[in-house]
Amino acid sequence: LLTLHNMNLVVIGTGYVGLVTGVGFASFGHSVSFIDLDENKVLKLKDKQVPFYEPGLEEHFQNNETFSRMSFTSSYEEIKWEETDVAFICVQTPNNLETNSVDTRFLESAITEINNLNNRKLVITVKSTIPPYEIEKVCNKVGMDKNKITFNPEFLREGTAIEDFFQPDRIVIGGNDPEKLLVLRELYKDFDAELIETDPISSQLIKYLANTYLPLRLSFVNEAARLIDYSNGNQEDVLKGVGLDSRIGSHYFRPSPAWGGSCFPKDLIEVNNFYKEGEVMLPIISNIIESNDIQTKWTVDKLTSILSNENINSVLLIGAAFKEDTDDLRNSPTLDIYKMLLQKDVNTNIYDEMVELAEYNSVDNLDDISEKTLVVLMYPIKKTLMERVETILSDTNSILYTPW
Repeated sequence: LLTLHNMNLVVIGTGYVGLVTGVGFASFGHSVSFIDLDENKVLKLKDKQVPFYEPGLEEHFQNNETFSRMSFTSSYEEIKWEETDVAFICVQTPNNLETNSVDTRFLESAITEINNLNNRKLVITVKSTIPPYEIEKVCNKVGMDKNKITFNPEFLREGTAIEDFFQPDRIVIGGNDPEKLLVLRELYKDFDAELIETDPISSQLIKYLANTYLPLRLSFVNEAARLIDYSNGNQEDVLKGVGLDSRIGSHYFRPSPAWGGSCFPKDLIEVNNFYKEGEVMLPIISNIIESNDIQTKWTVDKLTSILSNENINSVLLIGAAFKEDTDDLRNSPTLDIYKMLLQKDVNTNIYDEMVELAEYNSVDNLDDISEKTLVVLMYPIKKTLMERVETILSDTNSILYTPW
C-alpha cells in the first residue's frame, strides 16, 4: 500500500462514491469518519454490513486494520471537526423529475452543517456531481463563500469501483484557494495517475463531458447494431472490424439492450440544462437520450418479433441490474423492457442471482423453467450461470438471445 502522510478525513454520504472513497483512504492509513443521516444504515455499517454489492469492497471493508481506522455516525456533532483535514461531500444529487433538474437538497444540507463549523483550515471537497452554477446557488443560499469549496469529481464505475479508486485513469481537483488545493495534492501525491488541477467550472465539466461521451459511444454502437441487423450483417465481425481501428478502439464498444444506471441519464439531463437553446447548438449531445429510448423500444420489438416467429409465449430476462457486477436497479434497461413487454401482454419474468425482485415477476430457481422460453441475456454473465442457462436451452428447446 501507499505510504502517505496520514490525514483525518470525513466522508458525508455512504453510497457507492462515499463508501468506496472512504474505505480506500482508510486502506492507505488515513482515519475516516463517515456521516450518513440514515441511522439504520449507520448501525449496519458499524456491524460490518456493506449496504450494496461491489466487487472487492467487502474484502477491504472487513480488513480489521482498515476497519479500525473507520467510524460511522449520523450526527455531525460527534465528529472532531477541529482535527479534520478534509471533508468529502459524497451525497446523492438525483434528478428532480418535477423540474427536470438536479436535486440539491442533500448537498445543501451538508454544506449548511459544515458552514456552521469554526475550522477555517478544513478543506471542503465536493465529490458529488453538481453543476458549478448550482453549487454557487447553494452557497449563496446558506451564506458560504463559494471560493471555500473545492471539487474532486469521481470516476468510479459500478462493478469496478475499487479498481478505479486504487488505479485511477486521472485525478481531477478544482478550486480557487491554492492552500486548500495543496492539501488535496498531498492526499493524492503517491497515486500513480496524472493529477489535473484546474478551476471549479472546468473540474466539473471534465466529469460531465466524460459522462456525456460514454453514453454517446454506447448509443453509437447500439445504432450501429440496429443498422447491422437491418442489413443482415454479422454484428460480431463488423464491430470487431471497426473497433480494431486504433483511433476508435473496442473498449466500451459493446451493444446493449440500452444503457442506464444512476449517472449517465441524470448527468446528460444536466448537460442539456447547461445552455440556452439558440445560444449554443449541440445537436449530438441533445439527442443521446432519444437515441437510447429508441434502442429500448427496438429491443422490445426485436423480442416480440422472435416470440412470434418461433411461436414462443414467454420471455425470461437474465440480469435485473443496469449492468453486470452490481445490484443497482436505478434506470435499469431490464426493468424498462420488462414493463414494456407486460404492456404487450407478454408473459415476462426476470432472473438475477443477487437482486431481490419482490415487485416483479421473478424466477427464483432456473430449474423451474419447464416450457419453451425466449431467454435474453441482458449483459454478459458468469460461466457457472451460463452453464445453467445452456441446460435450460437443451432441456426445453428454448431460444437464446443476446443483444450484445
